[in-house]
Amino acid sequence: MSCTLTSIYASLPRTTRGQPIVLGADPKGKTILYTNGNSVFIRNIEDPSQCEVYTEHSTAVQCAKYSPSGSYIASADNHGKVRIWGADNKEHLLKNEFQPFSGSIKDLAWTSDNQRIIVGGEGKEKFGHVFSADAGNSVGEISGMTKAINSVDFKPTRPFRAITGSEDNAVSFFEGPPFKWKTTMSDHEKFVHVVRYSPDGERFVSGAADGRIFLYDGKTGERLSEIGAPAHTGSIYGLCWDSTSHFILTASGDKTAKIWDVTTGAAVQTYSFGQDLKDQQVGCLWSGSTILTVSLSGQITYLDRNSPTPTRAIRGHNKSITALTVARGGSQGTRIISGSHDGLVVRWSVDGREMNNITGDNHTNQIQMLASNSRGVVASIGLDD
Repeated sequence: MSCTLTSIYASLPRTTRGQPIVLGADPKGKTILYTNGNSVFIRNIEDPSQCEVYTEHSTAVQCAKYSPSGSYIASADNHGKVRIWGADNKEHLLKNEFQPFSGSIKDLAWTSDNQRIIVGGEGKEKFGHVFSADAGNSVGEISGMTKAINSVDFKPTRPFRAITGSEDNAVSFFEGPPFKWKTTMSDHEKFVHVVRYSPDGERFVSGAADGRIFLYDGKTGERLSEIGAPAHTGSIYGLCWDSTSHFILTASGDKTAKIWDVTTGAAVQTYSFGQDLKDQQVGCLWSGSTILTVSLSGQITYLDRNSPTPTRAIRGHNKSITALTVARGGSQGTRIISGSHDGLVVRWSVDGREMNNITGDNHTNQIQMLASNSRGVVASIGLDD
């Protein structure tokens, strides 16, 4: 008997308190990339029930990014391996695998000509490396920082430049290729979580655990201004530009996200997400007209540039599923009920297009068993204290 895959009930991004997550955007604006465990999820923006999962890494994947052409995806894991694989076929055939260093890779970026990749993280001998995407040979040296790199990016226009943000509170600036250290900016007082170039390459910004954002000249690295004073009352974990290079979106541990006009330094929109720890915002993406953030719970929230009210939320699990049942009968018809390691129970439509977290007096620990009767009533058993 043969089986045909009809639906994937996708995991949400895996998150860790105090750590940013990296989201990847399809150059065509159709899909997003995120990771959970050893897998990379390619999820349709308009219809999140459409999902592909890449599972060829042998250890936890930390980040994944499309090449600027959209033909390939580079993903990097905890052991320092970078896999480059096809994005436009279901088989996702491997093109190359490299190991720039031994240790966790936290972020990566491509040059706009698809020829080079920079990675940053926590290696045993170094914290960053830049190499050819085709041959793997080094095209410069990423040095000058004394602690782990959290974020990297390339200037998308010539002459190329590279930037890093690291846990020694520094933003480092490199000229190339071959890339070599030019200068270090020490404007931040805490860990730098994210650095990003504008699409036109004219400027770049940095965001850090001190809640501050600094704007720099894209060609020289000269500091231009500070945006907000400070921009957030909590750590800034996510930061991205809009396509016009005039606005940025920030995501923060203060449970808000904001859109900023980089010319005036003013916040033009603020989104508030609640008061619970799980409402901290740890990542964001701005792809075409799509604006979204990811919370500590893993929830993906879609935002409207012109309204502070979220337009949509993608819910589900981002921890291991430990129990599952199918509920039939009742007013809601057939649905799938799942429980996870963190005590969360989720109700899914059969086609995977609708998902809702069960709220109320929930479990506080792992769900051990779920069972339903003919009336559609579901019972759960958990390892509660």
